[in-house]
Amino acid sequence: MGAKDNALKRYLSDKKVIADIFNMAFGADGLSVDPEKLKDLDSVQVMAVQQKTDAKDAKKQTSYRERIHDGVTTLETEFGGTPVRLVLNVEGQTAVSQAMPLRILQYEDQSLTFIAERMAEGVKSKDASGDWLSGWPEGAVLPNALSVTLYTGADDWTGPRSLREIQANIPKALAQRMMDMPLNVLTFKDICKHDPDSLLSDIGVVAAYIVYEKDSDKLQELIKTKEKFRHLSRKGFDVINTHRKLAITIPEDKEEIDMHYAEQVWANKAKAEGILIGEERGKADERKNNIGIFIDGCRSFGIKPEAIASKLVELYKLSYNDAMSLIKSRPDGNVSHPALS
Repeated sequence: MGAKDNALKRYLSDKKVIADIFNMAFGADGLSVDPEKLKDLDSVQVMAVQQKTDAKDAKKQTSYRERIHDGVTTLETEFGGTPVRLVLNVEGQTAVSQAMPLRILQYEDQSLTFIAERMAEGVKSKDASGDWLSGWPEGAVLPNALSVTLYTGADDWTGPRSLREIQANIPKALAQRMMDMPLNVLTFKDICKHDPDSLLSDIGVVAAYIVYEKDSDKLQELIKTKEKFRHLSRKGFDVINTHRKLAITIPEDKEEIDMHYAEQVWANKAKAEGILIGEERGKADERKNNIGIFIDGCRSFGIKPEAIASKLVELYKLSYNDAMSLIKSRPDGNVSHPALS
């Protein structure tokens, strides 16, 4: 598990973050989650990791039972006037996964199986035949699992949104009798549509820093007008820091991060290493794109490379050699070149 995944997993241990995620994902359906009512699923703390030994190389390998959601809590609440008991699962994704519906199916199975095993404990005699299911208490009712995939990329989710999408064609008559797994995706881009000050946690700030990384004006506007942007939790900051191409070091004893200070540290490190960040990177990308469009446009009119190069020297202050080099590197109008930066 990489730095991004580890930071995200730690962040998702915060019950206010979990509550915000489910309120944003299902608030329109009438679900309201109070973080004070969330309880840990004890499997996260005490579930023993089963191991198997590979006879070939005698290495111990963890079994599938170790796999569980990044954030798991239980909730007893009312929905539409009816008491409900839920297992709320959050799976953080730093990259699009085509197998995500299958992963969610597996993780929900693990959560519910653990709960079911605990419910059956003490009912079935250890000496009785059969597995633990034979000790299932009469009238026992399992909670309902509800999962959200939190995608932390800056763009939209482009992966499948149900198990059925990654399966072969199924006749309609049979499909009605087969299980499907809908994928409830909440992206950082979705979260940016919400007022960060209206949220219980600072997830709106975390999302904005990643989505608007190249939009310095937007970030500065939010920092000046939104209270949540003035200070950030350590766990939230670590998520941002691992997503940015330029990570910085903040003392470990800092539980609350002054984002004005963090921004200055980022800027100083970027300057020292000659790296463009924020607004500067956005302008560099725009410049690169404009030069490429200019070259392709000149070519479409049959203008000779030498004339194009001379114009690039005049308009973009490139050296003649760099201009000729990048023209030659774009035979199809799509090839990038260092001189464009």
